[in-house]
Amino acid sequence: MRLLLLLLLIGGLHLHAGCQSKYFSFKVKNTKHAHGTIMNVLENLSKTCKLNLILTDAKSRDIVSKPVSYMNIQDVSLDELLELILGENNLNYELINNRTLKISYLKTKSFYIDYVNFTKRTSSDSKKIATGNGDEGNGDLSISSQSDFRFWDNLQKEVQNILHRDGDNYTPGETTINREAGLLTVTGTKKQLDRVSRYIARMMQRLHKQILIDAKVIEVTYDGGQTTGIDWSKFQADLQSHGGASTSKGIHPLVNANYLVGYNFTMEGLLNFLKTQGKVNVVSNPRILTLNNQPAIINVGEEKNYKFTTGTQTTTTNGTVLSEPQFEVGSTFVGVTLSILPEVSQDNYIILKINPVVSEITERHLDENGVPSLAPDIKVKQLSSIVKVKNDKKILLGGLIQQRTEDQVNKIPLLGDIPILGHAFRSKKKVKSKSELIIVMTPKLIRGDEGTPSLEKLEKGIDYD
Repeated sequence: MRLLLLLLLIGGLHLHAGCQSKYFSFKVKNTKHAHGTIMNVLENLSKTCKLNLILTDAKSRDIVSKPVSYMNIQDVSLDELLELILGENNLNYELINNRTLKISYLKTKSFYIDYVNFTKRTSSDSKKIATGNGDEGNGDLSISSQSDFRFWDNLQKEVQNILHRDGDNYTPGETTINREAGLLTVTGTKKQLDRVSRYIARMMQRLHKQILIDAKVIEVTYDGGQTTGIDWSKFQADLQSHGGASTSKGIHPLVNANYLVGYNFTMEGLLNFLKTQGKVNVVSNPRILTLNNQPAIINVGEEKNYKFTTGTQTTTTNGTVLSEPQFEVGSTFVGVTLSILPEVSQDNYIILKINPVVSEITERHLDENGVPSLAPDIKVKQLSSIVKVKNDKKILLGGLIQQRTEDQVNKIPLLGDIPILGHAFRSKKKVKSKSELIIVMTPKLIRGDEGTPSLEKLEKGIDYD
């Protein structure tokens, strides 16, 4: 009866030359007198399609030798047939050059992990600024909030968890990761490897998303009578709410705004409004491209150098003791530091962790030669926020008010420049001014399948989404 079953199987397989382009239909029944198995199908498939058949381990041979209760296959391709009879039975298989069918219960597979190689990345929204408050004039002020990003360590743990599921008959060993080569190697059954493959594909799709952050740093110097900051309630020009955005303050953004989120206003309209509040100066317009969940740092300012005493060196020459002070040169950054950590959500919203730090000099310490001898006294202002905004919608940060005192010199042209006598033709007075920094950011999601936008498109503002 077993021979009869095999003959029926051969007759039921509609095969011709070139099995890759043909469709298969057959039926297998398990009766009292005949027990059909997957091995029966494989043997007939091997003979009809002239395939070499290899079973690499005893476990795969045991699986294909078990009786099949019932199988009814109708009009499937060769690839579909192999997935039905082997893949569904948790067997790895490989069709090599359409000539050799290799079947195994366990398989070792390597996955490419295209990501930067670091053991640990600390994302720190911090600013360490030297100040003149220490005993030697080299004190410092540090503002920070940080989070650790352990990509490779977490990846290894996550893959191990994916490999171990209830119902799995095989318990895999430790996952092997080569960080320098960007390879992850695992051994498992077909279902286990398929789970790992799907996870890595989704992970890479998210991590490889790129965000272009277009930032504008604008300084508004108030008119003489302006003392309370910008009146945002008057900002109506070209402002249209598009919904779906959120702010991290429970206030109406047009009444008392430190920042506006998710609005589509024109820069021309904003600048025209700011000109009604005072003198407007666009300090910087940087653009930075970063990967999903990778920090972007923008610095606008300058390094201020100074020297400070580190101790005294004593020497004796011909019985005379000489002491000479020892100096080192230090520096501190003064200006605006903008730290941004973007994350793209599943629905392509962009979540931004924003931390701007503004520092300014309040007093400089000069020696008799006018050289900075200590770190200057620094005033620091910081704003930290997490916002969610639609792609290509603007975020406006304000409220970073600065007050400075400057020397204003009035003189009669030419006469005021005469040495010694020129003092009679010029005057100097202290003038206080108040200004506010406005930061406008526009995060734009770069589609991975369309590549990075060209510099021409960035400069002209051409839509590239």
